[in-house]
Amino acid sequence: MKKNLHNTLEIPGSFLVPGFCIYVLEIVKEKQKWFYIGMTGDPHYPSARSAYYRLVGHLELNQRSTQNQLRIAMKEKMGINNDNDFNDVTIKMHHYPIEGFARITDKQLDKETVQQLKLTPAYKAYKKIQQQVLALENALIFELKGKLLNKTKGHSIKQEVIPYPEIYKSIIELVNNG
Repeated sequence: MKKNLHNTLEIPGSFLVPGFCIYVLEIVKEKQKWFYIGMTGDPHYPSARSAYYRLVGHLELNQRSTQNQLRIAMKEKMGINNDNDFNDVTIKMHHYPIEGFARITDKQLDKETVQQLKLTPAYKAYKKIQQQVLALENALIFELKGKLLNKTKGHSIKQEVIPYPEIYKSIIELVNNG
């Protein structure tokens, strides 16, 4: 197998900014194409990682990692068993930023600090948006589950209450036409 002499990765700055988003990973190996849908916005802490950080976590090598669901699914569904198998893979990330993330504190987010923050209006605003992003992710996964590498099955949601309907429609079209 001939290796490329040179590869290039270009990362838009928005992929590096912590905040709420839905992202779609389009994974191609030979003639197989799969998708993975994820979100940023932590359900347990008032924080959100960047989309790029999530991508890197999904490919984590550590077997005890709780982030590497994509790597596990690629092994199980796409037959990617070792590093050499990645030579035939291309991953494209589609990033859908969602407004509303604001850093609540610069303090270390230990259990005590989070308990104190939960009482604040800023935390309640954070949770409202985080829950909407989660509902969108679940609706997308449920609707597209046959084409996804996601382990979860998502949840059905009535069309008229899907948050961020423009993003929903765009991702449905991306995956169905991909």
